[in-house]
Amino acid sequence: MQSRGRWAAVLAAVSTLFLSLPAQAVADTQSRNASPDFHGRHLGGIGKEALRDNRVRNHTEKAHSIAESCSPTAPGSTERRVGAVSACTATAITSTQTAKTTAAAARADTQEDAGLCSITDPGKWHFERLSACLREMTVNFTLRDEKQQVLGSAVFYVSSNTTLNPRSGLWNEDLTVEATHFQKAVTSVSMTFEVGCTANCKATQKNPWVGIKTLTDGQVAVGRVAYSDVPAVGLADATTINYHLNIATSGTPLTQPDVSWSNPRSIRCDSALTESGNTSTGCALPSITPELSLPLQTYGAAAATYEWAQYHLPDKWGLYSGKPLTRALDGPVRRRKTCEDQSSVPFVRKPSDQVPNDSCDEFPFASTWQGGTDGGLCAEIVMLLEDGEWQAYEADPARPVTMKEHCVRGHVPLDVNQLAGTAYSNLIQGQRLIDKDPFHVSTS
Repeated sequence: MQSRGRWAAVLAAVSTLFLSLPAQAVADTQSRNASPDFHGRHLGGIGKEALRDNRVRNHTEKAHSIAESCSPTAPGSTERRVGAVSACTATAITSTQTAKTTAAAARADTQEDAGLCSITDPGKWHFERLSACLREMTVNFTLRDEKQQVLGSAVFYVSSNTTLNPRSGLWNEDLTVEATHFQKAVTSVSMTFEVGCTANCKATQKNPWVGIKTLTDGQVAVGRVAYSDVPAVGLADATTINYHLNIATSGTPLTQPDVSWSNPRSIRCDSALTESGNTSTGCALPSITPELSLPLQTYGAAAATYEWAQYHLPDKWGLYSGKPLTRALDGPVRRRKTCEDQSSVPFVRKPSDQVPNDSCDEFPFASTWQGGTDGGLCAEIVMLLEDGEWQAYEADPARPVTMKEHCVRGHVPLDVNQLAGTAYSNLIQGQRLIDKDPFHVSTS
C-alpha cells in the first residue's frame, strides 16, 4: 500500500480521479495486467476462499436482568392509601409481547423520530463501532400489600440510542420510555430519568426531560441527553455510561433511583495531534473491530494481492478466521524496509506491458504493526487478471516463493495502490483507529 507521506499530493489527485470513476472502469484498468509475455511460476488463484471467511456482522448483548427490589411506601402517600406497603421494581431480559395498541404505534413513531435503532430482538443491546442502542428493556413496577399480594402493576419499555462522532468528544443519546400494561391500583405514574458517565466524561445534559414526567397507560416519554469527553492530547479515556430511572405512582414523592443499569461496553475518547499541529478528538467503541472493505471490482490488483496473501501465506492477516491487523503510526519508516531503500532486495518495477505504472504494494500494510518486514523476506508476486479471474505469478525467479513467507510485495499499478491507501486512511479517520487498534480486511 502506497505511503501517504511524500505521495500525499499525488494521492489526493489520484484518489479524487479514481473515486469519480465507475467501479468497472477501475477494474477494466487492471485487466491490462494480463500480459501474454509474463512467464513467472503460477502460484494459484483467488476468489473462492474469501466466501468462507466467517464474518461477525451483529454485535449484540442481552441487557442484564435486575432482581426485584422493594422499598417501603411513604406514610400518607398515594401508594400507602391504597394499602401498598412496598413499591418494587425489576428488569427482565426480554420484553413481553406488546399488544398492538395506540401505545405500540406511538412507540414506533417515536423511535423513528428519535433515531432509535431498529433491531429485531427486544431486551438486547446492539453495537457498532460508532453506535450503541438498547431496545425495549422491560422494567416492571409493582405495588404490594403487607402480605406481598399484588395491588397494582405497570410495565415500562426503555430504549436508547447513541451515535458517536469520530471527530469530536461530544455526542448525544436519545431515550424513550413507554408506559403500558397498567393494572389495578396503578393508573398514573411519575418518573425521572438521569444519566451519568465515568472517568473524564461529563454528562452535560443529564436529564432527557425537565423535572418529573407523568405518564398514563399507553403514553411515551422521549428526550435527549448529551455527553462530553475531551482527554488531554496523547491520552485515551474509557468511560461507562450509567442510567438511573425513578418510578412512583403519581402523588408519591420520588426519592432514590429505583432502577439503575449501565451500558455494558465502554466508550473510548482520545485526543491526538495531527500532522498540521491541530488537536483531533474523537470517540468510538473499541470492543468493535472495524472492517476495511476493498472489493476486487474496485481495487483490482491491489485487493487481489492482499487476498492472495491472506489465503496462501501462514499468518492469514486481516481475516476473521485468521489474525487482525493493528494500526501503526510509523508507516513511512516501515515502508522503507519493505519497498524502498532499506530493503535487502531492491524492488524492480516491471515493464509497462506487464504491469502498467508498476509500484510496490506491501501486505501486511506498512502502517500496521505487522508490516515493515524486510522486503527481501517477502513473497514477491504479480497478480494477473485472466479470463475474469485473478491469478498469482512469481515475480522474481531468483527468489522462489515458498508459501512460508510472512509478507508479500505485489507489483501493482500505482493508481489502485494509492486508491487502497486512501481507503485505509478513510477507515482510520472514519472509524477512529488509533495506535494498535485492530481491524479486518475483506476483498469480497
